[in-house]
Amino acid sequence: MLKQKMHCFLLLFVGIYFFSSIEALAENRSKHSINKNDWKFKKEDVKNAHKAFFNDSEWLRVTIPHDFNGGSDGVNRDVFDGRFDFENDVRTMYKGPAWYRTKFSVDKKQLGKRIFVEFEAVSLEAQVWVNGKKVGVHQGGYTAFSFDITDFIKFGKENVLAVRADNSNNPGIAPWMADEKGSFPFSFDYAIYGGIYRDVWITSTDPIKIEKVFNTPVCGGQAPSVLSIKTIVKNYSKEIKKVKLSSEIFSPEGILVATKKMSKTLEAGTEVSFKQSEAALGEVQFWSVDHPNIYKVVSTISYDGKEVDEFESTFGFRYYTLANKEGFSLNGEQMLLRGVNRHQDMEGLGYALPNEQHYADAQILKDAGFNAVRHAHYPCDREFAKACDELGLMLWLEIPLTGSVSEDPSFLENCKQQMQEMIEQYYNNPAVIVWGVGNESDRSGASEAISNKLYQELVDLAKEIDPSRPTTGCNFKYKSNQDIVSIYAPQDWNGWYMGEIDLYNPNQIIGEYGADMEYTTHSEEQFDVSKDYYSSGKTEFWSQEYGCLLHEYKISKGESNKDKFPGHFVWVGFDFASPRLGRDMNPIPYMNQKGLLLHDHKTKKDAYYLYQSMYRKASDCPMVYIVSESWTDRWEKPGVKDVWVYSNCDSVMMYNDLGKEINFGSRTKNAGPRGDTRFQWDAIDVKNNILYAEAWFNNQIVARDTIQLDNFTDFEK
Repeated sequence: MLKQKMHCFLLLFVGIYFFSSIEALAENRSKHSINKNDWKFKKEDVKNAHKAFFNDSEWLRVTIPHDFNGGSDGVNRDVFDGRFDFENDVRTMYKGPAWYRTKFSVDKKQLGKRIFVEFEAVSLEAQVWVNGKKVGVHQGGYTAFSFDITDFIKFGKENVLAVRADNSNNPGIAPWMADEKGSFPFSFDYAIYGGIYRDVWITSTDPIKIEKVFNTPVCGGQAPSVLSIKTIVKNYSKEIKKVKLSSEIFSPEGILVATKKMSKTLEAGTEVSFKQSEAALGEVQFWSVDHPNIYKVVSTISYDGKEVDEFESTFGFRYYTLANKEGFSLNGEQMLLRGVNRHQDMEGLGYALPNEQHYADAQILKDAGFNAVRHAHYPCDREFAKACDELGLMLWLEIPLTGSVSEDPSFLENCKQQMQEMIEQYYNNPAVIVWGVGNESDRSGASEAISNKLYQELVDLAKEIDPSRPTTGCNFKYKSNQDIVSIYAPQDWNGWYMGEIDLYNPNQIIGEYGADMEYTTHSEEQFDVSKDYYSSGKTEFWSQEYGCLLHEYKISKGESNKDKFPGHFVWVGFDFASPRLGRDMNPIPYMNQKGLLLHDHKTKKDAYYLYQSMYRKASDCPMVYIVSESWTDRWEKPGVKDVWVYSNCDSVMMYNDLGKEINFGSRTKNAGPRGDTRFQWDAIDVKNNILYAEAWFNNQIVARDTIQLDNFTDFEK
């Protein structure tokens, strides 16, 4: 196949540095990764594995990030075996405890400092020991946590870190499945991988330490823009100290625009909150999808005449309206939320994506033209959120309250814990515009009263921590549940799991819509948006052509309805593992194949180019794509054929050879509510094995694409 596409590219240069020991590098805090330490791993519950002198020499060597179901270590890849072997009534995908062990050292020069171990995420429960002593437990697989290990380590000597990670189905931890052996709604449609699958850090700080910083920008219309800063400082020492806080605010260009200072006295072992505000920041530069301007706050604390800790945080000025039955606006500009869902699940890695891949995923979605991402169904990696900030992708984050509501009292407390952690950890990300309190999460048989109590307390907590952002929930069963959140988000599966495509007529924010599309499945059938194909159960239903038709109609319908609803989120960016009952019948067993890209996060399906043609401007990124690069064996002999391309340009010229001797003529952009960017040639006399397209914009050729048909015979050479 010959390809000549014009796309937009971002070249990234990433420097990565790893440390296995902590040395005295500066007066203030130091933070170093221990991802590449010599980690040992065992996928079972091992007696005495927490002890310092335990013999782990026969264990598997791994690096972090690592999960024990997705294949990141080249060994443990059982996610595509399904959750159970029903014939033999045994579990196939491992759910349970596993152990990690590594060693690290802290220089003697760090005596007097506080030492912390920080995990960005461990699924689903983590128990942590240092030198045989238990330092803490964390329940919840998608948010960061840290433990003060100062009193457990040996300065200047080798220390042993042991972690027991457990992804068991636990009625006290979200997400929980009421029936793992069943199918939806009791057993949800994604994999719960286990392990230390995000970064691990060792941090050294002064005994008086900045714990958190919350930046709240207030702006809108002609109102003055104000920044409120809340800084939490903790005194880990046994002495009373008068502490000075300096907060420096820097513009997106890195220019210091304001400095705020104040002092407080901290009693030993106490935590205090500093509250500062600043309005004199000059002309405000708003954060938007086209101009993601990010401000920075550098917080410094000092006492006894010296600076002891420094903490950097970010924020962005933006204001928006988000309500059902009306259009969405950002900074006073109306726009449709052109959204996409994303799972952190990738071929050969499972959950254990490196930071570079998180950024690359965000870039791929931005390149398609999306302006918003719903991170399903849990908080994303910090690096993905950072990428959304920098690229201009609005972000919907939600806690993993998915599939089933447990009536265990500890379940409510765990959901509230995860909600608080999510909001606090992503509070300063300007990309985040809404907090989600669950997805399809009341389907297990729990009473309506219990689910209402759960949702109400979660919404109340979210509003208490962050009054500036609305809450949402996706596809709740009970109307009473739907009324609790600020803006309810149903799903729309017309054309796939039910009904006809043309029933799509949204007036609420749509959390999910889409269709399974098997990459190598194609069909010559002329599909009709007013026909119910789901009931027929035909193989062609899985074809890329049917999927494209569904997406064409719903994209176009959304664009034409942009004054009537906030926006919609296609399901899903990338194919992902789904080891539940029934998914073994998919073309790729236990794979949800609704992605716009394959599980490798590289190979694009035809629908990806459709979105790019609809959502990207030709002036910014001109493109043309002949459907389909995965169907090069479509025809074997010359004859009368139908061909179409996707392009965001004014017109497209199609040829049957590279020399432009056989010209099929030009097509211009047509109107919705389907195929707005589909340029089609019906009943053309194809003679050669080459299809060549040139796209025109502003009276010049700006993009080209070529397909070579592999099995074509008897053509004119």
